[in-house]
Amino acid sequence: MSRLIILFALLPAPLYAEPKTIIHILNYHYVSPEVFAADLKDQDSTITQEQIDKQYFEFLKRGGSLQKEQVKLLRRLIKRYKLKSVYIEGLTEKNYKDTMRFIETLKKYDKTKTPPESDFDRLVEAQNKIDLLELGAAGRLVVNGELETLLPAEDSEAFEAANPVRSDGKVVFDKKADEKREDAIVRNLLKGSGVVVITLGENHILGDNIQRLSPGVKYRRVVSRDARLKSGEQ
Repeated sequence: MSRLIILFALLPAPLYAEPKTIIHILNYHYVSPEVFAADLKDQDSTITQEQIDKQYFEFLKRGGSLQKEQVKLLRRLIKRYKLKSVYIEGLTEKNYKDTMRFIETLKKYDKTKTPPESDFDRLVEAQNKIDLLELGAAGRLVVNGELETLLPAEDSEAFEAANPVRSDGKVVFDKKADEKREDAIVRNLLKGSGVVVITLGENHILGDNIQRLSPGVKYRRVVSRDARLKSGEQ
């Protein structure tokens, strides 16, 4: 019997060990010019294209500033917890390969880019900045090699079911679908070990989901502006 106990002690640990802490970085959401304009027009049908362009420029400027803060925060977390990957809102098993191919394209551009000499070069550089903004802070750190990869936070079926934009263009929020989506996100996060980090919108609070699915795991929400850790529990 003692030999059997020793044998079990020597066996490797399971592939997935439940994380001790889940850190939720409040995510900045990139919005395309078309969606941004449609939202403003819904609020004010008299708004001009010039006004829309001005507001969108400010939106991109503000988003770039917030994303820089997120990058700084992620760098501190990477150093403190030896992180190699981060879970990303909106990333599913279906769009994962396309996202990683997109990252490889950005890596190649980053390695070969030179100071712009023509209008075309400046246009390409401007598009690259938009691409990085859309990719997000964690994606930027994969591009420059500070993180190894991104991880899908979403289950594709639950993610698609919770999409508030219907086929007729109407926006309808389904609380039950949102809750199932958050449950699916937490189940993915529980596949990690130690400290797990996710970038996710501030409207999502995973404390109740974690309490139900794995009450021993700590949950912290991070405000990137001042890097204060906040408890997500109500």
